Amino acid sequence: MKKIILPILAILILTACGETKTRQEINRRKAALVEKQATELKKAQAELWKTDSLLQLTNQKFDSLTKEVEAHKQALKATPEELTALTQLRIKRDSIRTQYEALGLKIRYIHKKQKEK
Repeated sequence: MKKIILPILAILILTACGETKTRQEINRRKAALVEKQATELKKAQAELWKTDSLLQLTNQKFDSLTKEVEAHKQALKATPEELTALTQLRIKRDSIRTQYEALGLKIRYIHKKQKEK
């Protein structure tokens, strides 16, 4: 009986001491997740920077076109083309703003997940 228990006990001790394949896979996946988060964060930050620049330019164009169209409205000389251009620029500005806000939320979410670890 002692001859059977001793080898089984030795095997159990050896397997308990080392990392199992499952644990190794979990650790690899955790490391890959951390790397993926860092990569996605850098990519989102770069895209946010570009989107911010584009949003600022679009806001400037929108403001100047708005002043021009308002002046033409006051003089009763506003054309349908001007009004359409203003509306299309407003749509473009709102679309860029939405993209900007979504990227900001993505960055905040990644930061939150990184702090949880």
